[in-house]
Amino acid sequence: MLADWLGALSLDEFRSSYLGKQPIAQPTTALAARAILDWDGLGRVLAATAPPPDVLVVARGALLPFPPPRDLVELRAYMRLGIGLGMRHTQRCDDGLREVAAAFERDLGESQVQIFATPADTHGFSWHYDDEDVFIAQTAGTKDYYFRANTVCGETAAHASVFGRFVDETSPIHTATLIPGDFLYIPARWWHMAKCREDALSISVGVFPRGAALAPSSSV
Repeated sequence: MLADWLGALSLDEFRSSYLGKQPIAQPTTALAARAILDWDGLGRVLAATAPPPDVLVVARGALLPFPPPRDLVELRAYMRLGIGLGMRHTQRCDDGLREVAAAFERDLGESQVQIFATPADTHGFSWHYDDEDVFIAQTAGTKDYYFRANTVCGETAAHASVFGRFVDETSPIHTATLIPGDFLYIPARWWHMAKCREDALSISVGVFPRGAALAPSSSV
């Protein structure tokens, strides 16, 4: 799966030149992901009960103390108010997302799948970073992603208490506009955020690479 998302770039080339080092965006290489997560698929994840999804209700950088929506009707009511969702460990709730996690684990290491549903003209999380490498497939809507190297606290584990240090950052800001089927990789500990132009869905795979994944495989 990752090999498809990388397009013409080989997995070895990605490992040696990009993994943990620099971001890369590829147009149309994740077209197949649209069938894994569309709005009906999101509805199935919302309805899952064994186990239920781990849902964060979020709007414009703030976590909200609202109950998770249980279906698309409730979700759309939230989205009309500018409220979206971040859903963690969704590979537990859906066969297609489970295969995404399994495929990334085979190629790189420990993986978990998040999905994001974000209303038009809003953003979910504000500037932050993750301890894991992030692989994003846009599956619905258009979203502008912003990302930059972390030169102020890149050695510090990700936590809301340190995200305020973003105001001290001076590294260049990079941008990528993703439409359905586009792919973006953001290295671990890089700052990032995204803004939606229209109601959007995305798959975000968080990966902790195995040591062997950090170097190209040997040819024999």
